[in-house]
Amino acid sequence: MSGARVISGSASRSSVDVVASDRGPSRAELSRAGLLAFNAVFWPYLVTTSALAFVPMVGFYAASLFDKKKTLLRRFTEEWGAHYLERAPFAGVTVIGRERVDPNRPAIFVANHESMVDILAIFAARLPALWVSKIENVYAPVLGWNMYLNGYIFVRRGNLPSIMRMVRTSLAKLREGRSLIVFPEGTRSPDGRLQPFYRGAFMLACRAGVPIIPIVMDGTRGVLGKGSMTVRPRHVTVKILDPIHPSSFDGDSRTLRDEARRVMTRELAALRATTQRPGRS
Repeated sequence: MSGARVISGSASRSSVDVVASDRGPSRAELSRAGLLAFNAVFWPYLVTTSALAFVPMVGFYAASLFDKKKTLLRRFTEEWGAHYLERAPFAGVTVIGRERVDPNRPAIFVANHESMVDILAIFAARLPALWVSKIENVYAPVLGWNMYLNGYIFVRRGNLPSIMRMVRTSLAKLREGRSLIVFPEGTRSPDGRLQPFYRGAFMLACRAGVPIIPIVMDGTRGVLGKGSMTVRPRHVTVKILDPIHPSSFDGDSRTLRDEARRVMTRELAALRATTQRPGRS
């Protein structure tokens, strides 16, 4: 069962505040000693449980002989990845707008990217989708192996043959009814502001005729900033926005990209205004 708090995207601002803040410790900032203690427990726990999780991962992968879409493996991966954030002391995840996702129709989810924790936050949304990821991630112990077993799509940035394979594979998956998750900025933002978007996800959406579903997240950079190894537990909010259909822009991927970025910039600013709290970095 999901440990994330899921609320309707039509909720008022006041209801968002109540849901996001009723876990009182999520607003508290740990002292330096508290952070040292938390990290002294968190990192060994992460390493140990990740290693142990690989055994059931292989078992669920074996079940894909009968579970062609690897649904069991995907759900296990979501629970495994999400619990490090949504069930951690002094942390938690609120998911807004989950009802906007139609599990029976393919889409491309595009999200802002500020932290390695973004992946855990999106896992908490339980989206039935495959990730499109840079090839370097596949070499990460356990995480990379899990990505490979799940059938995620990898790309070597700047390598044209790899990019073309990614495009062909992504289009095939979309035509099979699978959804994708992409970070259109391509890398983590150093300051939390949206960087320019690559066009790839939007070209795929136009070619496959599937909607773009934007996602904005707030709080992950405060948990684990770029270049930092200190985890600062706090609440994270994930907001799933309304689908944007390529047909509304005559299949023009550049216009679709610009509209998605415009909407995400606006909604991210609104989300941060709603979730702003003292001591937030």
